[in-house]
Amino acid sequence: MGILQTPHYFLQAFLSTMPCMRDVITVSRAGKTFALFIPGNTDVDGARFFTQDADSFQVGMFERPKGYKVEPHSHPKRDIRQTETAECLLIQKGRARVTIFDPENKWEEIANEEVGPGDVVLLLYGGHAVEALEPLRFVEVKQGPFEGVNKTKIFRS
Repeated sequence: MGILQTPHYFLQAFLSTMPCMRDVITVSRAGKTFALFIPGNTDVDGARFFTQDADSFQVGMFERPKGYKVEPHSHPKRDIRQTETAECLLIQKGRARVTIFDPENKWEEIANEEVGPGDVVLLLYGGHAVEALEPLRFVEVKQGPFEGVNKTKIFRS
């Protein structure tokens, strides 16, 4: 059984035994959302989106009863100008510290949170770092195309 086929009640039972964040944490400054930290055990009644409609990357969480179906569909082509690369991290095992920086203010650290299995981190703006506090596995999703590290990352100097 793959991760996408795991019964939700099993995942919820497992996550409820893990120490993790209690509430969704929004990291913002000057009206810009830098990051969202979404606990794996977040309450969801049907569907809940954590991002704003105007955010460049959309993240939601869904709980549906057995038999619920998402009708076959696709999404229309749109001409969108993307100026930031957003990343979404799904922590599968281990623990990590994720630090958020404001590169426009001398890479000032503006937040850091410890995350664990089931937690989701959405990185929308600014800089970030991930430190494995124990052996760590996570899934990273971001917009492409990937044009190599020299074109897609700016490192703090």
